[in-house]
Amino acid sequence: MLKIIHMQQGNFRKKVVRLLPFIISLGLVFPMFCYINSNVRSLKFNVKPFVIYDTTNDTKDVLEKLKTYTKLTKIHTTSQTTVELNQTLSSSTDKHDQEEEIDGKHKCNGCFSESIYLIIDNKDICKPLNMSIDILIMITSSPQNKLIRNAIRDTWLKHTKMNKGNIRYVFLLGESSMTKELEKENVQTKDIILGSFRDTYNNLTYKTLMSFQWATKHCKNAQFVMKTDDDVYVHIPGLKRVIKDNADALKTAVGGSCYRVANPIRDKGSKYYASFESYQEKTYPGYCSGTGYVTTLNVITKIVKISKEVPFFHLEDVYVALCINKIGLRLHPIIGFMLAYDFGNCKNNDQTLVTIHQVSVSMLRRIWEVPCTPN
Repeated sequence: MLKIIHMQQGNFRKKVVRLLPFIISLGLVFPMFCYINSNVRSLKFNVKPFVIYDTTNDTKDVLEKLKTYTKLTKIHTTSQTTVELNQTLSSSTDKHDQEEEIDGKHKCNGCFSESIYLIIDNKDICKPLNMSIDILIMITSSPQNKLIRNAIRDTWLKHTKMNKGNIRYVFLLGESSMTKELEKENVQTKDIILGSFRDTYNNLTYKTLMSFQWATKHCKNAQFVMKTDDDVYVHIPGLKRVIKDNADALKTAVGGSCYRVANPIRDKGSKYYASFESYQEKTYPGYCSGTGYVTTLNVITKIVKISKEVPFFHLEDVYVALCINKIGLRLHPIIGFMLAYDFGNCKNNDQTLVTIHQVSVSMLRRIWEVPCTPN
């Protein structure tokens, strides 16, 4: 809310009013008003980006980094004039993009902006853009998991040929006390996308939508896109196989370990707890487990567009399903996601395996290094 201050006439007629700080409620973007009664002919306000937080379950989660900009003109002394201040969501690190204005009367509270502000973007990962990228793999990670990221780089990400082959990848992270360390890590690896929101479990949806927005902007030459986590082993030969076998279906679907029907968990002690306030329906529209799912860039693009109309929900795989449901696409179960690894049956692994969940660093390296010996 903007505190209203009236300018006095007479000796104060040419003085400019000061605007007090904005107080922003959870996820709300309202038009704000300034009442002026003076002979001021023009007035410009420039406010640097700041952050909105959402307090949920005793944690402070960033909703968006905002920037406001407006210009007031032709204000007369004869009447009190109401001037609407437009709010602009920061759309990128580029100055030009940050100056773009978005109507403050956006019809959906808590929906995603045009682009989540990035601290590290690595926009050259998919270059040259005239080269076709078969698969873009986007991996959610936590700041403290550098050893895990290194282990992944040393094992199944070898298939990307140091991010120069027809498979490319990025690690997805948010802000924390380790942001400086991540910036140093990125100097060496050049494979991190860092968003301007707190790195918490409840902000996984922000990581995912950040990666989708990044992909549609900087990796338009990718055919297929996979989202996975840093505690997952991805069997790249198996991933290639299921993409080839399901290529047509994935043009209009998200595929993986999918559940057509699921119920919200109302137990506050659960990691997957969803309050009635955050989700009022009795069932979810199904979902594909966020541990690993695959689709086309075309579907990702549609999800980014519809996310401006779908309110934020903290379970990212459910949020993606909500978007999919709204645009009339579907979930496509594929065998091979979230399987157990069988060290004694390599043939079975090669034919059916795509992802293994909850893999430790030692197991990840063992899977990669132990020779495949048939029974």
